Amino acid sequence: MQASLFKRITSSFVDLCLILLVVYGIFFLWGEGLLQNRVENFDTLYADYNEILEIYNEDLATLQTEYEVAIELANGDEDLESVADTEYQQQVAVLDLQNTIDINPYNIPLTKYFSEIIYFFVFGFLVLATILTIVTTGRTPGRKVMGLKTVFEKTKGEYVDINPFQAFFHDIVFKYFLIVLVFAVNMYLGAMLMLICLLIDIFMISFTRNRTAIRDLVTKVKVIKAK
Repeated sequence: MQASLFKRITSSFVDLCLILLVVYGIFFLWGEGLLQNRVENFDTLYADYNEILEIYNEDLATLQTEYEVAIELANGDEDLESVADTEYQQQVAVLDLQNTIDINPYNIPLTKYFSEIIYFFVFGFLVLATILTIVTTGRTPGRKVMGLKTVFEKTKGEYVDINPFQAFFHDIVFKYFLIVLVFAVNMYLGAMLMLICLLIDIFMISFTRNRTAIRDLVTKVKVIKAK
């Protein structure tokens, strides 16, 4: 019997959480230090960068306080409020410009560091998801928890257990690979693509006659309730 939308989504969510938890553990124990060592004088750079941001935030808070006092002293006078608002905007613009100049020397090395963190998690997820899928032949922890299995439609109405190659294409290539690549280039586009793919899956599984996702049709693999 075909698996319900709820069980399929829940099983994927369980697998996602487990894999990301492992990736985070690897990052915390080993990856973070490795990436920091790739940036020369990282500790000093990061400390100075945070100090600059802290000073900027303090100055911005001071300007905000002064602006609020000026508005209160204006006592409803529109001309005085307009002057206070203009002065505040000018001072904030100057402060923002100075902050941009101050952090500019840190942008390249730290942007590289934060970008590599994203790559670490994105490709770490892809590698671990691939290993998990192949080792379990598609019977991932999430599917076991939800009582699901994947089968291959050998002939019309005849299904057999899938092999690791089929599990890889169904669960990785047609499910995550494109999303991971886009996410590595741009997080926002990756998130949008992930949402679009989720909506397509919801529509296909909920409203089509065979309750199959696009990857099910392409690979001839079905997700069913395990007996």
